[in-house]
Amino acid sequence: MGLDRASKEILIADGGSKDGTREKVLERSLIDPAIRLVDNPDRFVSQGFNRAFQQAQGRYIALIGAHALYPPDYFSTCIAAIESGACNAAGGFLVQRGKTIMGEAIAQAMSSRFGVGDTPFRTTRKRMYVDSVAFAVYDRKIFEQVGLLDEELIRNQDDEFHYRLNAAGFRMLMLPELEVVYYVRDSLSKLFVQYYQYGLYKPMVLRKVRSGLRLRHLIPALFVLYLLSLPLAIAWPLWLLPLGIYLSLAVYFSLLTQAPWPVRLRMMVVFPVLHIAYGTGFLRGLPALWKK
Repeated sequence: MGLDRASKEILIADGGSKDGTREKVLERSLIDPAIRLVDNPDRFVSQGFNRAFQQAQGRYIALIGAHALYPPDYFSTCIAAIESGACNAAGGFLVQRGKTIMGEAIAQAMSSRFGVGDTPFRTTRKRMYVDSVAFAVYDRKIFEQVGLLDEELIRNQDDEFHYRLNAAGFRMLMLPELEVVYYVRDSLSKLFVQYYQYGLYKPMVLRKVRSGLRLRHLIPALFVLYLLSLPLAIAWPLWLLPLGIYLSLAVYFSLLTQAPWPVRLRMMVVFPVLHIAYGTGFLRGLPALWKK
């Protein structure tokens, strides 16, 4: 995607949607040839992006999510940062929102360090170099040097790609003035599935890039193991102390927000769902860490 409109192109990877998306894209492409439909029979992000990349002609490449809103100057600002020599990829700060009370509680939890750990593009409004950022704009030469998205990964494919990007010496810059509004899942069941999958595929990512392991990846799994050991409290009541500390922290960080009370109260439930889902998925995916 370039700075002037003539050089822009929008490639939409469709995984067999039945909601009229294909028809709308094809209709729009007749008006604007810069818009093109890319068939993605595998239906997953990695395969869709890789197919679109093969057709893309621009110097700058961006993988854009459909559940987000972007400021008008998002791409031009990111490209200007890259062309200045400050970085090889750039992105904005993720402002997470919900469309329901539960959705807003989920958004608040996913914006909290207690909820997602040290994830700067979710929790820290500061211009800084980062290991990863959502919806980044990349210099095309990055893909030509480190390769495309790993099609073995259904989730966390951007994390794995960013590990390779960093290992190759490329720099990624977060621009906090660019706020991307991302709409989160609106129910606990959808949140559980999302974070279970994040946890499930993280060991596979770590097998490919072992230097990517962080303490925050392990804590939810250790928490799940602790919960499974709670029957020990029958003999040792003090074994309940860590659970009490965890619940106190969940209450504290829920009350710390400026959200309305209905949102804060729901956050106290969202935190454990988020952590248990990720931890359970991580434990389930652990065998992949030693897979040849």
